[in-house]
Amino acid sequence: ASSLLAAAAGVPDWEWRRRDTDELLECLALGGILGTLAVLLLGVAGVATHKQWKAASAADAGACQEEARPSVDEEELAHVPPSALRSFALVLVGLAPLATCVLFGEYFRSVLTAMIVMHWGAMAVLPSLYYAIHACRGHGYATLRFYANTFREMQADAEAKSLRGSALGFPVLVLFFIVYMAFRCKTHAWALCIKNFTDPMEDYGFEPHSMPFRVLTAAYFTFWNPVVEEFFWRVFLHRELGEAMGADHGEEQRLLKEAEDDRPWAGLIRGAIHAVPGRSPALRWGVSMMYASYHVWPIKVVFQQVWWAYAALGFCSLVCLGRFFLLLREHPRFGLPAAYVLHVWVDAAFALLALFRVHPYELGQEP
Repeated sequence: ASSLLAAAAGVPDWEWRRRDTDELLECLALGGILGTLAVLLLGVAGVATHKQWKAASAADAGACQEEARPSVDEEELAHVPPSALRSFALVLVGLAPLATCVLFGEYFRSVLTAMIVMHWGAMAVLPSLYYAIHACRGHGYATLRFYANTFREMQADAEAKSLRGSALGFPVLVLFFIVYMAFRCKTHAWALCIKNFTDPMEDYGFEPHSMPFRVLTAAYFTFWNPVVEEFFWRVFLHRELGEAMGADHGEEQRLLKEAEDDRPWAGLIRGAIHAVPGRSPALRWGVSMMYASYHVWPIKVVFQQVWWAYAALGFCSLVCLGRFFLLLREHPRFGLPAAYVLHVWVDAAFALLALFRVHPYELGQEP
C-alpha cells in the first residue's frame, strides 16, 4: 500500500524492486567487462615496461664489462620526446567523455549508463590503451616512475591535505544550495528559473527505480566519480598532454619548490592569482576546457528547455573549477587528496538535490 501511495504521489518508495536488481547487475557486468579490458591493457603495458628495463639492464651490464659507460641512466629511460601526433590523439581522448555522454546517454536515455561507460570506457580503457601503446614503443618506464612518485606524494601528509580539501568543500556545498535557492522558481519566477530538477533525471533512467537504488547511485557518483575524474583529468591527461606538447617541467618544479616554503593558504591564493593565464596556459586551461565540455550534456538533461543558457554559464564555471582542481593537485600542501575531497563535496551537493524533491513544481504546486 505504501508503495502504491508513493507511486501515486510521484515519490520513489524505499522498497527494493526487481528492476533495481536487474539494472545493478547490468551496470556491474558492463563496468566489469570494461574494467577487465583496462586491466589487461595495463598488463600489456607492464610486460612491455619490464622487457624495456631488462633490455636496458642487459645492455648496461655488457657495457660495464667493457668499461664503455656507467650504470643504467634512469633519466634517459624516463625521457619521452614531444609529438604532435600524440598531442592530437590525447585531445581526442580528452573529448571522449563528451562523446560517450552524448552517444550512450541519448541512445539509452540513461544517465547511469552514460556514467558507467564514461568511467570505465573513456576514462579507464582509453588511458590503458594509450599506456599499452606507449610502453610497446619503449616509454613505459617513464610512466611507471611518474605514477610511483605520484602515489608517494599522495601518501605524504594525506590527512592534513584532506582536511584542507574539506575546509574548501563545505563552503562550496553551502554556496551550491544558496545558488539553487536563488534560481528556483519558488524564489522568483522568471524565464530562466529552475522549474524542475528531479523529474529530468527520472526521464533519463531513474523513474522505475526505488529510493535505495537512487541512494546507491548517488553514493557511487559522490565517492567514485571524483577518483576517476581526478586521475583522468588532473593526472593522466595533464601529464601526458604536457609531455606530448613539450611542457617545461623544470619551471614547474622550481615554482612548486617555492610553494613549499609558503603557508598552505597563502601559497594557494598566490597560485590562484598567478593562474590567469598562468604557466603553460594552452595545457592547463585546455585540459580544464575539456573537463568542462562533457558536463554540457548533463546540463542539457537537467535544464531541458533553457539548457543553452545554463550550458554557457556552467561551461565557464566548470572551466574555472577544473583549473582550481589542477591548482590544488599541483600544490605540494594540497595535492590530489585535497582535490579529491573538494570534488566529493561538489558531487555530494548535486547528488542531494537530485535525490530529494525540494522544489514546488516537483510537488505539483505552482510557485
